[in-house]
Amino acid sequence: MRGASIKASLLLVFCAFCWGTNVTLGRAVHVEIPPVGLSFWRWFVAALLLLTFTWKGVVREWPAICAGWRELLLLALSGMAAFHTSLYLAVNYTTAINAAMILSVSPVMVPLLSWWLQGEGLSPRFAFGLGLSLFGVGVVITRLDPAILGGLGFNLGDILMLAAAFFWSLYTVLLRRRPGAISAPVFLTTLTFIASAVILPFYVIETLAVRPMPLTVGAFAVVAYVSLVASVLAFFAFNRGIQILGPNRGGLFIHLVPVFAALLGIVFLGETLEIFHLIGILCVATGILLATGERPRLGSDG
Repeated sequence: MRGASIKASLLLVFCAFCWGTNVTLGRAVHVEIPPVGLSFWRWFVAALLLLTFTWKGVVREWPAICAGWRELLLLALSGMAAFHTSLYLAVNYTTAINAAMILSVSPVMVPLLSWWLQGEGLSPRFAFGLGLSLFGVGVVITRLDPAILGGLGFNLGDILMLAAAFFWSLYTVLLRRRPGAISAPVFLTTLTFIASAVILPFYVIETLAVRPMPLTVGAFAVVAYVSLVASVLAFFAFNRGIQILGPNRGGLFIHLVPVFAALLGIVFLGETLEIFHLIGILCVATGILLATGERPRLGSDG
């Protein structure tokens, strides 16, 4: 079990890195690429990529897909269609730092939703690890400067990002209801197609009433990254990690998303590694180790 926990942790760290770049990338291209269009093409391209490898499994497991359509619809709506569309919309109106800070409340929402939907409780050690990790994220994104925190006024983007955090937390909890008769590749393929179908009407409206998706090399490159790396590979990693650690402990790794965003800024944008970066990363890492080292008191996470 110890080896499985280490494997799950590595998968979730990889996933957090992919999604940290996704948040920053969404903000960087928001002027060029429309948000709903980016969300649609992300999942549609991912669906086509997956289907080339999983079509035989989809045919074989079609009865199980039909039997679990309610659970699949909820998962596709919450974790793909609603979450990522809200995220890409949010970074059109708010900064990456605001988006990262608000997304970091997701691990707090996960245990609350687990308690509400499944009656699970939290051990004191888990709660302390959760709080320490959240504090570390706050250190990184506020730079220990009260003026930065005080200047983060809520706007439409902040509200949309808060909704995105809720949708992701809901997906994390609902992932335990995944139909067991459906294999992981077929499961992900099915979700991507459902998400694409849900987003399609909104994409058509955006194209006709707002702006179309640009046919540029940069747009193709962004879609390729978010489809293959931030979608297919990251979701395989996340789903497997949550299966092993459970939603409460596994969801804590979302704290690493804004941490990676800060580190990428240092590496690629020439920012300086400051003491608050080291303090924040240490707190996040310690909090994750504390929270993943013990099961909650009620209802094992796995």
